[in-house]
Amino acid sequence: MILIQIYYFWKIGKFLFDKKSKCLNIVEKTSCFLSYYYGDSNVFSLENIYTMKKFYLYFPIYNKYIERIDWSYYMKLLRLSKKECYFYYKLVLFCNCDISELDVLINNNMFLRI
Repeated sequence: MILIQIYYFWKIGKFLFDKKSKCLNIVEKTSCFLSYYYGDSNVFSLENIYTMKKFYLYFPIYNKYIERIDWSYYMKLLRLSKKECYFYYKLVLFCNCDISELDVLINNNMFLRI
């Protein structure tokens, strides 16, 4: 289920990026449509739709490594700058960190220490 969810979130981000010049307020319209179609849940809130778009912008090529971590990791990683995001992403993959360890690494500014 997690793999499908991450893939669909990436596809939504790609859709938003591809249609940004063709449609006015595409993010808001997508959020409203998906919330209506799949039920009014927090998954397709405006903030989460923006995060999906950012997910595609940070990871424009979908590969097998994207599926190795959960969406909750990406929610934390996408709050960072692009360089920091990549650094912690590779660290999580290499060290197999859990979400609490990622929090500690981010809070201790591991990126700035190296």
